[in-house]
Amino acid sequence: MAAAALLFLLAAAMADTSIHVDFSTKIYTSKTSTTLQVVSNPILDRVFHPPAGPLTNPIHDNAFASLAALDAEYVRYVPWFPYPHVAVGELDAPVAGQPTSWNFTYVLPQLEDFMDATHMRNHSTVINFSTQPCWLYNAASCSYPANPDESDFGYVRGDRLLDPTAKDLGLYYGRLLSWLMRGNFTDEHGVVHTGGPAYWNMTYWEVFNEGEHGYTAEWYTHDYDVVVTAIEEMGDIYHRLQFVGIGGASTSWIPYFLNRSNHVVHDIPLDFVSVHFYASCAKRDDPTTYAAGFFGGADGFIGSVKDYIIPMRDATSPSTKLDFDELGVIMPDDNNPAYGIDAGLPDIDWNAAGAMYAYLYGKLVLLGVDVLGHSQLAGSPKIPEWNIPLPQYPSVSLLDWRTGYGNARYWVLKLLLENFAPGDNIYNTTTSSSPPTGTNPFCGEVDGPNYGATELRCVDPTATITNIDFADWGTPAGTCGNYHTDSACTAGNTTQFVKDLCLGKSSCSIAPYPALGDPCYDVVKRFVVQAECSGTRGGYAVNSTTEVVYALGMIGADGGEKILVINKSLDRQTVVLTGVRAGTVAAVDPVSVTKGGPKGIRTFDLTGSTLVLEPFAVVVVRPTA
Repeated sequence: MAAAALLFLLAAAMADTSIHVDFSTKIYTSKTSTTLQVVSNPILDRVFHPPAGPLTNPIHDNAFASLAALDAEYVRYVPWFPYPHVAVGELDAPVAGQPTSWNFTYVLPQLEDFMDATHMRNHSTVINFSTQPCWLYNAASCSYPANPDESDFGYVRGDRLLDPTAKDLGLYYGRLLSWLMRGNFTDEHGVVHTGGPAYWNMTYWEVFNEGEHGYTAEWYTHDYDVVVTAIEEMGDIYHRLQFVGIGGASTSWIPYFLNRSNHVVHDIPLDFVSVHFYASCAKRDDPTTYAAGFFGGADGFIGSVKDYIIPMRDATSPSTKLDFDELGVIMPDDNNPAYGIDAGLPDIDWNAAGAMYAYLYGKLVLLGVDVLGHSQLAGSPKIPEWNIPLPQYPSVSLLDWRTGYGNARYWVLKLLLENFAPGDNIYNTTTSSSPPTGTNPFCGEVDGPNYGATELRCVDPTATITNIDFADWGTPAGTCGNYHTDSACTAGNTTQFVKDLCLGKSSCSIAPYPALGDPCYDVVKRFVVQAECSGTRGGYAVNSTTEVVYALGMIGADGGEKILVINKSLDRQTVVLTGVRAGTVAAVDPVSVTKGGPKGIRTFDLTGSTLVLEPFAVVVVRPTA
């Protein structure tokens, strides 16, 4: 007993961070759903077609069983343009006197398997047949691979519709939706096609993806009206669908798109807008770059959500919901076919990317974002023996492409789905470690290539930031106390921007991008600030590499307390949960996940208040005493 007590005291003394949840102070009620997107991918085929003959996909059943086991809502399905046979129902333009090319041979299998794992289990889905037929545009040619499993990242061609009214585009989507929802449609030559799946109670439809074909906000808004109207007239005749707009294109489109005076159809549904975000890092195979890259990028995105995306939505259409349906990590050089079966990725990458998604959830749930979609179920390197000749973003995969079971990213999503839900009450949570010694002046920095945020804090909680001596976004030179701008790359309004954010406050968070624009394109930039606090204790700066543990306490519908804890670093961390004497822990970390295996969450009892977090761990603590 004495030895155990001594061990506990030593662990507490060595603790890096203390976490305190005030379960008497409710600050918000969650309305956030965690989910994922599923992108069409050869690794999800039922059968591969290598030269030696058909081969049953050995991971197919595991992959879709893994999807079904999540029991998620708002699951997005995107048959994407690199695989035109899967993404487009009519690959060739109709020609008078000849049968049309409408063909769902390759469209249907992955769609059916997806819907069986989601829609047919009474879960909502967001269907996004985003790829428009190339022949509708002013493209010089619209060729596509004969092999449906060969990726063609050049399929999207043309920057202008041949029919500027977009009527033909609307008719294409009207026919597609009629086939999906009603089971039949009439083609351009009056021929009736039957045998569609008749998913009459589909829930959500997203219009296009990421502004392909060079869309602008004005052009997109016009075509959105045409397409949605055609879908409601030809397919969704009972108007059951809700619609997701913008399709992850530039968030600068939000004010124009959500302003109803810009729509030809003034009562057009504006149910959701979607936003995409991917972090990266400096070096694919170097885990020491992951924390700064992933969490630095996440902090920058969170800042833009708080300061720009939500205010723009609220100013134009506050009832429109936010679906962040692509959130993830894309590693540098991801589609390089030279990588082998491991895709050049250390196993810890999956833990780091999963921890970043959990961190986004912990931050964005406080901002009221409605849907957070982890991207994506499956990607893979090239696997020639399975007739997958080229990679498709292997670093985004939630599944192990060898087995179809989840990697750490998958298990983090499952952990969140099993423990947190809309309606959870959120409580005031503080994390603290011994703060740095304050100085006056003090400095903060944000370095590329992932532009996150830095937070300025006064040591004395009654003190305020009184002066911004220097601030610049570009390529400033020098060190704290001796910064100077580089005239070749500088955002001239930086100092005033920071003053407006920070003066008179005890702390402030500064995310230079996208607020200050890009003063020098294709150059790695740097943000620096020098500030002063009132009083004698000075201040200090915190960024993604200095604050390594994040926590958030909630109480669910069952009345049970729960604490989400995330280790944002490659190092093991020890935390003390103040006020907690015992509990249960569910963890996703390098210990819990067996590569390619069917399990990824470990559970254990917490005895005492001290918890050791493995690198990039995501844990849920449920206090019992």
